[in-house]
Amino acid sequence: MKRSIRHAVLASTLLAGSGLSLRPAAADPGDIIFARSQDADSLDVARVSTTISFQVMQQIYDNLLNLDDKGKVSGGLAASYTASADNMTFTFTMRPNIKCHDGTTFDAKAAKWNIDRAIDPKTGSSNASSYGSITSTEVNGDVLTVKLSKPYSPLTTFLGSAQALMMCPATIQGSDVKPVGTGPWKFVEWVRNDRLVLARNPAYVNVNPLVDNPGAPYAQRLIFRVIPEGPSRMAALKTGEVTFAEPSLQDAADLAKDKNYTVYTGAGRTGQLAYVGFTAKIPPLNDVRVRRAIGYALDRDSMVDIGFNGLVQASPCPVAPGLLGYDPKKCAEWATAYDPDKAKQLLKEVGYGPDHPLDITLSVSPLQGWDESDVVMQQQLAAVGINVKIEQRQFATWVDYMSGKNKETTGTPAIWTMGMSGPDPDYLVFLFQPPGYAGQGIDDPVLQKMLVDQRALSGAEREAKILDIQKFLLVNAYEVPLFTPGWFWLATSKSTVTGFKQGYNVMPLFNDVKLP
Repeated sequence: MKRSIRHAVLASTLLAGSGLSLRPAAADPGDIIFARSQDADSLDVARVSTTISFQVMQQIYDNLLNLDDKGKVSGGLAASYTASADNMTFTFTMRPNIKCHDGTTFDAKAAKWNIDRAIDPKTGSSNASSYGSITSTEVNGDVLTVKLSKPYSPLTTFLGSAQALMMCPATIQGSDVKPVGTGPWKFVEWVRNDRLVLARNPAYVNVNPLVDNPGAPYAQRLIFRVIPEGPSRMAALKTGEVTFAEPSLQDAADLAKDKNYTVYTGAGRTGQLAYVGFTAKIPPLNDVRVRRAIGYALDRDSMVDIGFNGLVQASPCPVAPGLLGYDPKKCAEWATAYDPDKAKQLLKEVGYGPDHPLDITLSVSPLQGWDESDVVMQQQLAAVGINVKIEQRQFATWVDYMSGKNKETTGTPAIWTMGMSGPDPDYLVFLFQPPGYAGQGIDDPVLQKMLVDQRALSGAEREAKILDIQKFLLVNAYEVPLFTPGWFWLATSKSTVTGFKQGYNVMPLFNDVKLP
């Protein structure tokens, strides 16, 4: 889960054609209300990549395939699938009689429409590369056949991710987005920066292996409320105004000790990884010694303890825990570890020291835990003779800024922090194949060949190639992995609320929730 990209603009209030009458956002019996700090930015799957948006879209739309708690692929909108031996042809046999919320049928043609639209350059989807090199999509009855020009074994795993949710075609009406899906919840109303209201889909039939309830959700409505201030969210939770709340880090630590509350941490299924990147074309950050010096200056454990109250874990790998190729022992052999003396030695080799400090910018987007970690980072870099100026931008603006900054070859060098999540390490292609997300692509033929080659492999061979890629990134210090998870992964409720679950990539699941 990328934290943001540019997105389509919706009207301030959207009404679905569900025929449901609007009701006040105040909690009615049978309502689930989830208080979050921010609003979604779009409900168009192909044009958004923020976790906060996917949390909502996961309720409205379904996937062609599903993932269990170990990332194993199972049926979704497609009852079954096949992959050719060369991983260049995939067939998907649709479940029969799948109904969209507007009564239309979701069939192989609808699935084809989603894929065609996502990979169409005119759509401008940041997720297009994650579909591989698709050359054709064909429908024959209830079977969708997808052909690629190059082998791509991660396709089925990607189709189980939030980035590949399937909308019903009626969702896109010119430049308007009117969310229509097949999921457990129907879109009702969106009042920007206040509430997003969904109603249970009484005809829902569940096939997600992480959900026990075989049919429609138990609750009547699911309302995402925007309450920016942490103390206000906690007050709303404690008074019963909301059912779930996104806690501050301190609140999460405190409530975890209170038997009257349950804190959900997505343990074991995060897929998230936060890291430091570099404007690697701008001197002196084009010198691997300087990048490694910065890596040696950073103490991940301090960031975890001070920035996150110990609610995340330090990680030395570019691939998130739980994904193929995650091996912290091997990553530690290649990655930099906290060693300020070694950092000073490397900086001295390239001419920096007490009489000639290195001045850089730390470009970041504000987010709880990250803000405190940024200050820790600034202090640790100062201790080895690097002066850091912190610059904050809201994430969408930050992506635009870094997309240009990462292309520059002169000017003030910058380091930056970002997070990435996904169900498969193929997201390394999304990040580092030029131009790369936010312009961070690395124009190195060795790396690019490995990124392409891993897509043709499976099993142990692919795992070995993923490790080779991580070794390249770590030895050359193109990124410094920091911690996992790190954004929008916490939720809390009163302990009398049961059934809340988190999916493979920490997406909330409300199908099984039972209210007291």
